[in-house]
Parts: sequence; structure tokens; C-alpha cells
Amino acid sequence: MESSSIHIRETNADTESVMRLVEISAGYWLPRALHVVADLGVAEALDEEPRSAVYLAKEVGADADALDRVLRLLASHGVFHRRGGKYVHNALSRALRSDHPHSMRAYVRLVGLPVFWRSWGALEQVVRNGKPAVSDIFAYFKEHPQETEIFDAGMKSKAQSAISPVIAAYDFSAFGTIGDIGGGLGHLLKAILKSSPKSRGVLFDQPHVVERVEADEAIGNRLTSQGGDFFRGPLPRCDAYIVMEVLHDWTDGQSQQILQQIRNAAPDAARLLVVETVLPDESAWAAGKGEHFGNHLDINMLVLTGGRERTSDEFASLFADSGWRLSRVIPTPSPYSIVEAVAA
Repeated sequence: MESSSIHIRETNADTESVMRLVEISAGYWLPRALHVVADLGVAEALDEEPRSAVYLAKEVGADADALDRVLRLLASHGVFHRRGGKYVHNALSRALRSDHPHSMRAYVRLVGLPVFWRSWGALEQVVRNGKPAVSDIFAYFKEHPQETEIFDAGMKSKAQSAISPVIAAYDFSAFGTIGDIGGGLGHLLKAILKSSPKSRGVLFDQPHVVERVEADEAIGNRLTSQGGDFFRGPLPRCDAYIVMEVLHDWTDGQSQQILQQIRNAAPDAARLLVVETVLPDESAWAAGKGEHFGNHLDINMLVLTGGRERTSDEFASLFADSGWRLSRVIPTPSPYSIVEAVAA
């Protein structure tokens, strides 16, 4: 009797392991369904009334049966509710609307762009040769303006999820001038300046990027933009430098060039604040705490840019080779941390 119970437990464990592998191997089915629904604008077509797939398909120009099956899959994972064969909004599906205050529609569309799917489809080649699937993803977006619009909007929506936690975790009011290096359209820097009304900011990015930065009346002339190349400089002289999700786009050697250019411009008392995910170190893995969003993002960087996410020790090494010294790692209520450094 006892041996029979043991055999049943072992069989159940084997079945669970097999099904877990099945779920992982087919894991891309669910996000692809999400991408399609975001592209079609289904959440926009769904108002506060329960709607059938027939109604929604007519609104977005899709096949009713196919759309119903895709929405059923998403509803089974908590995106939309399915009631009586119709669909209604919930918290996740509302965030797929463009008019939602924390809309993630643009980011979902960005991750579903064909260039992303082609690149991830080449993962085996990337793993074999260690080179990204795209020769220059930034040049690609520069040459594809329609996709650039999705990229800009997607980065904005993703940044919004990290901005509030960053501002809540760090006091920026002590700095007279804050430089945002590779800051894109300035979403983070604008939020920092609004939270620190006595500070001024300098947004530094490529000329074709900063020329698209929109003025903000709440900040006025406290924000200026400077176009340039952060590999070559010169960079602005500031009391603090914030670098959010920039270094992970680049190899260690390229990241050291960026950090060295910042150090060349920085006063000795300046602070460097790198906002990125910090990967679990070996002690975290030994404690069973290796799961982190940064592990996923790291492979995205491998595929698209050749860059990487890093552990705190790897950040310390980067800093030491470029004139900086790791001061502390400040966690935030998000997957992102603030990695603070001072002049070495």
C-alpha cells in the first residue's frame, strides 16, 4: 500500500514537471495574443457594457470566431473578464486603452513589433555566436518613423511605471543641476524637476531625439536640452547625473566609455545615479531568490542590442574602470534599483 502511494506521488510529480515544460515551451502563445489585441485596439472598442466577440470584431475589423478564441485565452489569464459569453473590462484590460492614465498599450505594441519577433526568432543563432540579431536597433528605428512613434510611446508608458518609485526612493532636492544622460524625451527628468522645484535639468541625447522634446509649462526654463554623442562628449557639467536604462543597451566596454565621458564632465562632488534592474547575485540564488524581471530583460538586451543587465558587483567593476566608485544600491518598489556612485 505504501509503495503504491509513493508511486502515485512520483507519477504526479513527473506529470507536473512535464506540464511545466509544456507551459514554458508554449509560453509565447499568450503574449502574442496580447500583442494582437493591443494592435487591433480591442480595449478601445470595449466600453463599460458587456460586449460579444461579434460586436468587438465588427468594431476592429476582425473575424468574430478568431477574436473570441483569442479573448477567451486572455480572459483565462486575467486580461478581460468573460461573462455569459461576453467580455467586460478589468484592471489589466483597461490598461490596454490609450486613454488610461497608466496605459501600457504602446509598450505591448512595441514588444510585438515585427523587428522584435524576427530578432527573438534568431535566438539560437544569437546564443551560438554571441552577437545580437539586429546590427543596430537604434538605426533601425531611426529609419522607420512609424515604428519610432510606437517606440517613443512604448518607452514613455514603461518609464511611467518606474518613475514614481524612483522619485519616492531618492531625494533629488539637494542637487542644483541634474543631467539626464541618454534621457530620451525627458519623461524622468521632467518628473524629477517637478518634485524638486529648485533644481534645474539638462537633458542630453542625440540631436534627432532632443529636437522632439516637448516643453512643459510646469517646469518652464528650468529644463534645457543638449544634443550630442555620449560616447564622445562633451557632456554638461552637473551636480548629479541620472542614467536610466542606458547602460544595459551596451557592452561593458561601451558602457565604460559612457561612464568615462560623464566622469570627465562631472565635478568631484557629483553623484552618478544609474537606474536599471540589478540582477540577483549568487547569494540570492543560493537563498532561492533568483527570480527577477531583470533575467528576462537581460535576454532581450542580448537579442536586440548586445547589451546586458548586471549584478551589483558587475556595476562596481564598470564604475571602477571609469573613474567612479559604487556607493550603494537603493531598491525601489519596482523591478528597478538606483545604483549610486561617487567619484573615485
